Amino acid sequence: MKKFRAIEGLRGWLAWAVVLAHLAYCSGFNTGALAAQFRSLGPPAVLVFLIVSGFVITHVVVEKSQAYPVYLVQRFARLFPLFATTCIIGFFANDLLAISLAAPGFNDPEFARVVNDVAASNHKYFWSHFLAHATMLHGAISNAALPYSEYAFNMPAWSISLEWQFYLVAPLIICVIRNDLFLPLLAIAVAICELWFRNFVGTAQPGALPLAASYFVAGIVSRLTYPYVEGHNWLVPAVALAIVFFPLRDLRPLLIWFIVFFGLPPKCHERPGLGGDIYSCALTNPVAQYFGLRSYSIFLCHYPVISAIVWLVFSYSGTPPGMLLLSCLSIPATIVVSELTYRYIELSGIKMGRRAAAWMQPPIASGVASR
Repeated sequence: MKKFRAIEGLRGWLAWAVVLAHLAYCSGFNTGALAAQFRSLGPPAVLVFLIVSGFVITHVVVEKSQAYPVYLVQRFARLFPLFATTCIIGFFANDLLAISLAAPGFNDPEFARVVNDVAASNHKYFWSHFLAHATMLHGAISNAALPYSEYAFNMPAWSISLEWQFYLVAPLIICVIRNDLFLPLLAIAVAICELWFRNFVGTAQPGALPLAASYFVAGIVSRLTYPYVEGHNWLVPAVALAIVFFPLRDLRPLLIWFIVFFGLPPKCHERPGLGGDIYSCALTNPVAQYFGLRSYSIFLCHYPVISAIVWLVFSYSGTPPGMLLLSCLSIPATIVVSELTYRYIELSGIKMGRRAAAWMQPPIASGVASR
């Protein structure tokens, strides 16, 4: 299957953007424009992740002719082992963070209250959270039904629930989008569901699929239209248009993806000096590729790591030096932990999914493929 190295590099950048946002929160860096910029990095990065997922899963469905059970087993094996491991560790790490944020020097009482309430909910509703996380559907459960279901155990993992919800229905959505007759009906259904969920489902994040379906659809449509842009150089016009609309904050996730997507065709890098060199340097360099491969581990491991370091060594100041100190301790630790989890948990899950998929393939189809 064709691999898009620029998308791999993008994942690395997105993962570290989420890490920086949580470092700002956990360090108590809460005042001034710089603090606001750091804290605002998380949500758009997660939304770009959703678009990337829409693109990548569509690529898998289009390029591989897999039966739905085979596809689903591989997706589950890709997500669940590391997800479960970090949720177990996160259950204890969240307690440590709640204890630390109760210190008088921490100057963000709202964040401290949320962390403390999540820890309390983890214990009070443990078995309900356990069952919700075992299905990876916890992000779609309203806070009225199960308090802090989306944040329980490991706070960033609410988006993994969202990914899993998308995986469950992605082949059907892709099939409908490729059919001109049903596409308008799908668009209407998505819009109605999104409006209904926004009004009646109480979650702090868009953890239910209808609340974020438009981002996944953007990724799906991008992959389906990629053959039409593959032979052209759209990078410079895309960058120019993105700059014009970048002040519109709600559009930023789409604009970031817009630049990356239209820079994917090989023609964008054939003529130096037109942005291709900068694009390649930012997204396809060895460092970006390294972190891109480990972006899932970085995304799930960083929050328990930060929580443990805060409990062990950190005293609060709520200033940029305070965030810098926490960053200097947490970032190297996250790199080490994510490398270990990538090698021994994430890759093991991927291999297990491949073995299960090979076992599930019909014997006749396997025989034809071997000839």
